[in-house]
Amino acid sequence: MTEVKVGLLETLAIKNWYRFLLYIGGVILILSLFLEPKGIEISRLRAFSLHTIVLSLILWAIEDIKNKIGDYIEYLHQNDRIDDSQYDEWAMVILTVWYLINIVALIIWILFISPTLF
Repeated sequence: MTEVKVGLLETLAIKNWYRFLLYIGGVILILSLFLEPKGIEISRLRAFSLHTIVLSLILWAIEDIKNKIGDYIEYLHQNDRIDDSQYDEWAMVILTVWYLINIVALIIWILFISPTLF
């Protein structure tokens, strides 16, 4: 008997909480198109999943922007356009802003998006 390996989920790496929510929101949205849950309105379930997907995609885009800014700061540092202290300051600012954005997004998801299910 021949064994067939399908590697769809072998490379799935969920590194961040918002990518996990993106995956969960997508699965819920797809399931809501084909199944009718009992005890919850389908419109609320779809609204929850769509809002979760949108928030996750926004955070993913912001992460890409953060990475590009970090790469540019790294480039400036390597070409001696900024010194070590300026590099450390920029790295700290970028990291602080990124964590604040994540905290605010998580609070938004907890306070405004997740209650749409109830």
